[in-house]
Amino acid sequence: MERDKFNEFLLAGLEEMALRPDPALEEALWLYMQILREENRKYNLTAIDREEEIIRKHFLDSLVFFTKYDPAAGSRILDLGTGAGFPGLVMKLYQPDLEMVLVDSLQKRVNFLGLLIQEFKLKGVEALHARAEELGQEEEYREKFDYVVSRAVAPLNILSEYTLPFLRLGGKAVYFKGPDCQKEVDEAEKAIELLGGKLKAVHQVEVPGLEGERYLLEIEKVQASPARYPRKAGMPKKRPL
Repeated sequence: MERDKFNEFLLAGLEEMALRPDPALEEALWLYMQILREENRKYNLTAIDREEEIIRKHFLDSLVFFTKYDPAAGSRILDLGTGAGFPGLVMKLYQPDLEMVLVDSLQKRVNFLGLLIQEFKLKGVEALHARAEELGQEEEYREKFDYVVSRAVAPLNILSEYTLPFLRLGGKAVYFKGPDCQKEVDEAEKAIELLGGKLKAVHQVEVPGLEGERYLLEIEKVQASPARYPRKAGMPKKRPL
């Protein structure tokens, strides 16, 4: 894909989503795509490798967050299971004044994120090789974030235990979900309440060029999470709340 076609494709998507275009963002995402495709051949970072799919399924799908949320400058955001940086690193490139922590359990992905952070000379972002069950018990990260975001990591009853302990009171978890969203909400009702959360909104969203129902599911932190959660590594998945 030529650079002009990339810009045209990206700008059309941003316009359809009513998001502001920015030459610096275009430049960064173009470079992101080149590095991702090059490193993906070596390390198998993502199954999505075609250029148009990267723009739609990674870049625009990450940016759909901003169609419903307008975080204040300096907001602390944790992206759990970020993979190759989606949605968190793309969100950081769109709004550079966010304080972003990118978490993944695979070292090769964290190494890739470190390469991008260095390439873009980004401040206020760190990439961590960690498991949610362990990181969520560390004082430095527990109940310290304004937002937690997560895309395609686990069903909601498991994901709630992974993520809600990171949020401060009043903070928001925003999960990127598909057509089974309501079913997941019903199954996670007990877990959400137990972990101090309250379902606030289910936003149906559209990403240009992508079919199927897509939702941003919002849970607000209304009470502190009990100290025993998250449980030790593997337990949330083995025995969901």
